[in-house]
Amino acid sequence: MSDDLVPFLGHWVMDPSRSAYSGGVPPRSGHYDLRLDGDRLVVSIEGILGSGDPIRTGYALDLNGDTPMTVGRVDRVRTVIEPRRFCTIAYVGPTPVARAWRILGNLNEMTIIQSASDGQGVWRDDVSVYLRQY
Repeated sequence: MSDDLVPFLGHWVMDPSRSAYSGGVPPRSGHYDLRLDGDRLVVSIEGILGSGDPIRTGYALDLNGDTPMTVGRVDRVRTVIEPRRFCTIAYVGPTPVARAWRILGNLNEMTIIQSASDGQGVWRDDVSVYLRQY
């Protein structure tokens, strides 16, 4: 496990007023939890979408290689860890179809930039800002 991942661990709460989505209204609220379980990063996300619908999801990422996926069209996710930022890249075969960068502006603020192709080959970005709670 990379020491560069440690500053991201903990509970984060979204600041909707500082978030912008190219594809529509940003979520009304969000909570993002990151913790380690051996050589895996466990991610839990919940909140209220811009539509008012609740969202709750979670997954675990292998930190020693690509994480195979069996649900949906994505077949694997790669995790790239760098100082003060890390990224997950979703693949269908050899083609990257989505990515999410998590960037620390300071130790108590994380910006997440989610990007995906719109089907026409144009990548669109959604930006969410989260503040550390613990």
